[in-house]
Amino acid sequence: MNGRLAKRYARALLDLAREADALEAWGTELTRAAAAFSEPRLQPILLSPAIDGAVRRRTAGAVVDALALPPTVGNLIRVLAERDRLTVLPDVARWYEQLLDEAVGRARVTIRSAAALAAPEKTALIELARRFTKSREVLATSEVDPELLGGVVLDAGGTVYDGSVRSQLARLGKEMAEDGA
Repeated sequence: MNGRLAKRYARALLDLAREADALEAWGTELTRAAAAFSEPRLQPILLSPAIDGAVRRRTAGAVVDALALPPTVGNLIRVLAERDRLTVLPDVARWYEQLLDEAVGRARVTIRSAAALAAPEKTALIELARRFTKSREVLATSEVDPELLGGVVLDAGGTVYDGSVRSQLARLGKEMAEDGA
């Protein structure tokens, strides 16, 4: 339920941001706000049903004011506080980012390799991801995972292209076990 609710809020904010020509800016501010509201010292005040609702709303409003958020982003957070839905704020930020990426033709990919990649290798993998995702822009994050032994794993929007030595060895072992059975 929270996922669908968060997506509705994110979609509504995205529509308003499109009208205001502030898609990227409001996304950045929403992400910043979600991080601030995730501050462990704020959590007991903002999320505890034991704290009076008026205190929670005032505290949320004070955080919004301190962050100097754009009015529409601040209003969204105030609405979430008013409806005791601040717990969905991180999900709203994630959905907004995802919907924004779709709207602007951008894909986020993760490249995992056994060792750090040289710039030409990373560029080639980003180009491959661009073709796989049919996106105009690819934002890549690189991770080193020595357990892969070699090769790369490309995660493009939840679709995983696994060219690691570890997975090739696992497939080979499975094939040998099936042939021997």
